[in-house]
Amino acid sequence: MNMCIFLGAGASAAENSPIQNELFSEYFASLTPKDFQNDMNKELYRFFKQMFKIDVINDDMEKVNFPTFEEVLGLLDLAEQRRESFKNFGLETLNRRSDSIRFLRQYLILLMARAIHKTEDRRNEYHKMLVDNLLKENLLENITFISANYDIHIDNTIAALYSKKGQHIMLDYGVDFTNFEVNDGWAKPIKPSVKLYKIHGSLNWLYCPICNSLTLTPYEGGVMRLLDNIKEAKCLDCKEITVPIIIPPTYFKNMSNVFISTVWREVEKSLRKCDVLVFCGYSFPDADIHIKYMLKRVQSSRKKPPIKIMVFNNHEGKKEDSLEKEEERYKRFLGNDLIYTRNSFQDFASNPLMYLKKNNNIK
Repeated sequence: MNMCIFLGAGASAAENSPIQNELFSEYFASLTPKDFQNDMNKELYRFFKQMFKIDVINDDMEKVNFPTFEEVLGLLDLAEQRRESFKNFGLETLNRRSDSIRFLRQYLILLMARAIHKTEDRRNEYHKMLVDNLLKENLLENITFISANYDIHIDNTIAALYSKKGQHIMLDYGVDFTNFEVNDGWAKPIKPSVKLYKIHGSLNWLYCPICNSLTLTPYEGGVMRLLDNIKEAKCLDCKEITVPIIIPPTYFKNMSNVFISTVWREVEKSLRKCDVLVFCGYSFPDADIHIKYMLKRVQSSRKKPPIKIMVFNNHEGKKEDSLEKEEERYKRFLGNDLIYTRNSFQDFASNPLMYLKKNNNIK
């Protein structure tokens, strides 16, 4: 049996990572007056003050009704796509803030990285539980993980298997890194390995636009180096400063990066081969039309029997009407044969084989 497990934001939320509606309030609440002396926070203060009438220095962050991360990135992406500007925030103006919309976009991505980074040193409790249980049942090597998340909870969990006593399972991202050419660097994966495809990029990927290469920062959200120690954010090949590969959760996704394109191609190949697809912590949002497009391509042209699809996206306090609307959204697009459970990612992680047997007649 070949299985794909798709990890959405709810899987990260289980490890106490902030969801997108909490990113701005958590980030600005953590800042001190001294933090607003740097260019990034000065520009973000000016942006939220002028665009949304929110004073991120003086307002009570617990009471402010911020726009979502998706909404704010969507504004900037659409402005860039249309070659237009907002008052006081130009796209191509000949002044000190030339291309300020592009600056803001990068600042917002780094803001997100900072907010998520605060949870990276935690235990990855449920990701570890899931991987350990799959390993115990001899299922792990037949599974492909597909993650729409930027954090490295699942990355670190799988990577740790290589150093476990008696285990030499490697992590395979499906792309090549500059680290492969460095002595004592990250080794090119060989079997046995577990595939992990990060379809929206990752906090531990640093892309060099000069030599078109990718550097991995193992066990570390290396994007943070661009904020905290930019000298350590250099390409291992050409020594130029790298940039993040982060595809924000908006309708206007730019998927042209060669490494992202490679990952998506590998995901589609895996979906064509898989027998079971499990969505964990994923609400099937309207903005993810690229994912829906790929799923429909796979569904409509498979030579194998239809994929058995299961959804685990409940959580404590989730209302019944939200569950019903989400189930209808999934089934409207993917078909009524889909199994929409009332269980959570944590439930699935605790006993994946039980749920697979119960719902798919898997022995």
